[in-house]
Formats: sequence, structure tokens, C-alpha cells
Amino acid sequence: MPERDRPSFTLQLSQNKYLAPADDRMDVVVTVRVGDAGAAATGPPPTAELLLVDCSSSMDWPPTKIEAARHACRAAIGSLRDGVLFGVVECTGRARLVYPPAPPLAVAGERTRHEAKAAAAELIAGGGTAMSTWLDLARDLFDKTPATIRHAVLLTDGKNESDRAGALEAALGRCRGRFACDARGIGDDWEPRDLQRIASVLRGSADAVLEDAELAGDFRRLVEQAMGRTVPDLRLRMTTMPYSRLRFVKQVFPAEVDLTAQCRTEGRVFELPTGAWGDELREYHLCLDVGTGELTRYEDRLLGTVGLFAGADEAVAEQQAVVGYLTEDLALSSVPDDNVARVTGQAELGRAVRAGWDAFEREDRVTAAREWGTAVRLATELGNAEILKRLGRLIDVRDDGTVVVKDGVRPRDGFSLVLGSTLSTYTGGAEPVAVAAPPEAGGAPRECVHCGHKARPTAKRCGHCGELFEAGAPS
Repeated sequence: MPERDRPSFTLQLSQNKYLAPADDRMDVVVTVRVGDAGAAATGPPPTAELLLVDCSSSMDWPPTKIEAARHACRAAIGSLRDGVLFGVVECTGRARLVYPPAPPLAVAGERTRHEAKAAAAELIAGGGTAMSTWLDLARDLFDKTPATIRHAVLLTDGKNESDRAGALEAALGRCRGRFACDARGIGDDWEPRDLQRIASVLRGSADAVLEDAELAGDFRRLVEQAMGRTVPDLRLRMTTMPYSRLRFVKQVFPAEVDLTAQCRTEGRVFELPTGAWGDELREYHLCLDVGTGELTRYEDRLLGTVGLFAGADEAVAEQQAVVGYLTEDLALSSVPDDNVARVTGQAELGRAVRAGWDAFEREDRVTAAREWGTAVRLATELGNAEILKRLGRLIDVRDDGTVVVKDGVRPRDGFSLVLGSTLSTYTGGAEPVAVAAPPEAGGAPRECVHCGHKARPTAKRCGHCGELFEAGAPS
């Protein structure tokens, strides 16, 4: 393929390379960009789309739920481009392909879109909820196609009560890496943890439908987004050294997902499949355990490498080095990299959001208000407008800063906040680069009362544990 017809790939690292003798970890933010994903002269790759629609009996009350699901299916079907393979699955205590009537999947065109919309209009609520059967049927249907881009949208309004214990987790294990799935919950009686688990394993998003009328637009957007992914798979390949090992790797933008268990390991090489890509940017938090006692002081030492690969084994971006420099100078080692500090701040924001919801479910409104007050402060500092909007549905912030939990909170608003707690912001600028922070004037380093780590005199947050320093209270 001519170079002008190829997508562009960018891989960049952001870190503070300086380590104190007492340090035992190196945190790195890995930024991956794909551009011009739709530029290939050969056209989009083979794509398959499935709509997995909960038709359990609870979808019939109020009746607006099943009607919203029918309308959303028709909207999504209408947005399919010609040639996309697709199907509609009725999901209850079992899964049944309703369009096409039997495998293989239909090929999108004027006739098949019209027929599929008619079939979606006939969906009827009745039965239980067994999500493992939904996912297993999706896997079987996708495996019968030549599609390299495989995507499903799953909608539910209930708890996974018809599945046997462990069935959903087993199905996710069978489906991992086979297709991507975005999950949505409608109404007020579903379990957000189930949707979050599905989305995290199957590389999708999970969210709540706040108003039934919004579902059609959401379905259409998810399908169009999936069709825009034209790079079937990218893999991050990470290597460690004898004195370093992988502690964890997480996707941290656009949403936080722990991906450590999804790495394929061979010796000191870890390969992480990242799924299909369009024109987009994603960030990953890579943490290495480091044996600083084995490092030579006052010189750069290689701690590991990160590469980006596509296809069979094609390196598509220049390999990046993770470097460590052992020093006694706290003015160097205590300065957190800005991107790493942002990532740790986002993790603390998510913790506060979820702790607040757990307290609210226990009817401990005092603790909920305190935790959500912390979340408001962190979201404001991070510029996370989406979390602030979702928090605003559950709390009021008075002029004196007091946080009060609203009366009449709908469960779906809480579910939306919990699922949104993994959503992060990207403020790293156009070109994140490795940071070798210089000494900074202005007094002695600040010491964190929570973990003892030291930071620059003007730091607002500990770069090690993410806790805020008290305003105006130098150590």
C-alpha cells in the first residue's frame, strides 16, 4: 500500500526518569494516536455489527422501554453502510437471531435494512435475563464471518438473574479478543457492575440511558463509531529488564480499564492487544516495579521498552525507551510528571465517586456527601466536566462549599455516575514528551503526610499516592 494511503501511528511516553534510592516503581503514561485511518484506497475492512436487545419481561414496564429499544434498533440499522454484515438478536433467558432468520449475518443494503427494521419493530418483551447466552451467540455469529472489525451493542434493563453462577464470567473469557461490545442499561433495575465488566473485558464502553428518548441517538452513534474503525488491531509490546518487572498496565483515556490480565506474556515480553482503531487517541498507564539497588547511580539505565505493532508483526511506530536515573537529589526525583499526576488524580476521582455511591446505597448520606465533595474538588482540578455534570444530578453544592445529597435521586442517575467514574479527560497537549524535570526554586520539597513521598515546593498533589497537599501548608 502506498505510504499516503496508510494510517499514521504515533507512540509517545511521558515520565519523570529520576528515582530516589527508596523508590520502587516507575510510572509512565503511554500515548497512542492513529490518524488518517480512513485513508486506505482499498476501502474499509470487512465489518460486522450485532444489536443485542434485552427482551425480558421487565422491558414491558413501562412500555416506553421496549418501544425505545425498537426505535433504537431501527435507527442503528438505518445508519449501517452498504456491505456491513449485521444482525439483530432477541435476548432473554436465551439468545435468538431474529434478523436475518438464520445465519450467516445479512449484508447491509436497501432491502436488508428495510427487512431488519420491520423485524426490530416486532420485538416483544417476555422471558428472563441470561447475558452469557447473548454473548456466546454473538461470538458464534461473528466467528462465521470474514469480518476483521466486529462490534456489538448490548442493551439491558435487568439483573443477570437467569444465568447460572459464573456463567457470565466464563462467557466473557470465551469472547475476550473476539469482538468489541458497548453496553447500555435502561431503566432503574439493572446492575452496573455487570455492564462495567462486559465493557472492560470486551473493550467497549458502559453507560446508563437517562431518558428513553436518548437511546436511538446513542445506538446510532455507537454503530457509526464502530464503522469508523478501520485498523483491525494494534498491539502494545512492552519489555522489561532483569531489574524491572511489570506491575500493571491500564488504559486511562478515554476510560480507565485495568488490562494487566489481558497481556500475553513470554519471558520479559508483554504484548497487549488493544482492539480496533479509527482516528483516535488513547492513553495507557504503565507501572514497572524497579529494583533500584541494582541500578548504577547518576546515569541513565534502561528499565524497559514500549513498541506499537499491527498485522502479523509490523512495527508501526518508533520504539520508545523507559529510562531510570538513580539520584540522591530530591528536587529531581520528587517532581511528578504532569501527565502521571493527572492519571493518578483521575484514579482518586473514580475512587471517591464509587465510595460515595456505596455509602449512598447503605443510606449513609453523610459519607456519600463527603466523598462526592472530594469528587467535585478533584473533577474541578482535573477539568473533568463530564463527571461534574453527572455529580450535579445527585448533589447540590451550596455557596459555602457544603455538599448536600439531593432528594429523589433516581437509581439510573447513580448508575450513570458510577459508570462515568472511569471516564477521563485528556489535557496532555498536542505533543506529550518524556520529562526530565529540572530542580525548582522556592523552598524545601513538600512531604506527603499520607505516604511520606516528597514533591516540589509548589506541588499541589503527591505524585506517588495522588493525595492533595493542604493549601498553603508547606511541609
